[in-house]
Amino acid sequence: MRQELFSELRTIYETTDEAPNTFRLSIKLKDMIDGDILRVAVKRAMERYPYFMVRMIREGADVFYESNLLPLPVIETNGRITLGSAETNYHLMAICYWQNWLHIDCYHALTDGGGMHPMVMTLLYVYISGYYGIDPEFDNVRMPGDDIPEDEWKDPGELTLPPRPEGLISKWSSPAFRLDENHVHLQSDSIVTTVNISEKEFIPFSMSNDGSPATIVSLLLARCLDAFHPDAADPIVIAMCVNQRKALKAPLAHQSLVGDVRLVYDNRIKKMSFMDQATCFRGMVALQSDRDMVLDEIRDYQALIAELRETDSYDRRREICIGRQEERSKYITATVSYIGGVNFGIMEHYLQEFDPLPSTALPSVRTPLTIEMVSMNGSIILNFIQYFPETEYFDLFVKQLRENNINYNVLRRDTAWYPLVRMP
Repeated sequence: MRQELFSELRTIYETTDEAPNTFRLSIKLKDMIDGDILRVAVKRAMERYPYFMVRMIREGADVFYESNLLPLPVIETNGRITLGSAETNYHLMAICYWQNWLHIDCYHALTDGGGMHPMVMTLLYVYISGYYGIDPEFDNVRMPGDDIPEDEWKDPGELTLPPRPEGLISKWSSPAFRLDENHVHLQSDSIVTTVNISEKEFIPFSMSNDGSPATIVSLLLARCLDAFHPDAADPIVIAMCVNQRKALKAPLAHQSLVGDVRLVYDNRIKKMSFMDQATCFRGMVALQSDRDMVLDEIRDYQALIAELRETDSYDRRREICIGRQEERSKYITATVSYIGGVNFGIMEHYLQEFDPLPSTALPSVRTPLTIEMVSMNGSIILNFIQYFPETEYFDLFVKQLRENNINYNVLRRDTAWYPLVRMP
């Protein structure tokens, strides 16, 4: 079966070898992984998610998904794989494992963390049941044999939109301070420092300062960057990722539906108290993430698709999307993404860590600094992802945690092994 694409196209056409637009979700189990049980669990779990069992094909300038009847690969490796290649049976998702680490590798044009979460729950449920010979009592798990609602297939990006409301504010779209070659030694591979922070300490700290974990981390990162570059001509702008499903009233949609709000740390905000700064950031999030603003972002995307359809050249479509992304990257200094609580319920008893790792963007295309966060088992796992070797930014970031009596543990520091992708 061939699947016509819409929301996926921007990501597909802007993908390059240097910016593969992939991500890896890693889950550390308490016990070593049994590969045979995992293969059975993957085969059974994926029966529930036919829209993830696809390969990418190209005809001229057009790109489609096509049903892929080959099994979703289960590969015993801790290293980097290439999606869309023979190594992964041409799938855009793959399951890897190494010792007690389970890695789920995915191309962002297939889905995002929010769209993948139900599948991860199904896989864990089936695997844990088979491994331990038990039936975890957890109700919110999609299972093979379920009827698949149409809303899981439907792409909200193709909504017929109302006229743009008058007086709607626009996102920040002016030059931001950038960590370029004048400030850091950019490199092609990212370094990830993983930090464990206690939820019991960080959540009250965030709330007492009129913020959420994501806005407070964004503010701490902005203050950190400002401390090193106080005389920057352009403001520091943190792009905070937002799940658009709620605003689009499409909670079941499987497509990648990640937008962003832009938090501007300018000279006026610099003069405020920490709490007032957090209040300003929280207000920016509220103003930019409501339904009208998200629909305006969809409106902009629909205009892009209309522009792409005006040319029959695959290379020209790529030029349009890559150029658009490079232009937008000029408006952003760094990125923060908070998945929130993964809510695996009773299954968390069998897990130690949940660790998200995006390829995010490489220096030539996007920002070289990202923080990715998730909470599970009373901990916030924070990945400090940087495309430069200097450690000063990380050191100052965690210094701010210490100064605010937030305990943390640095779990590891290593090169990122997010997957690559082979384009058709």
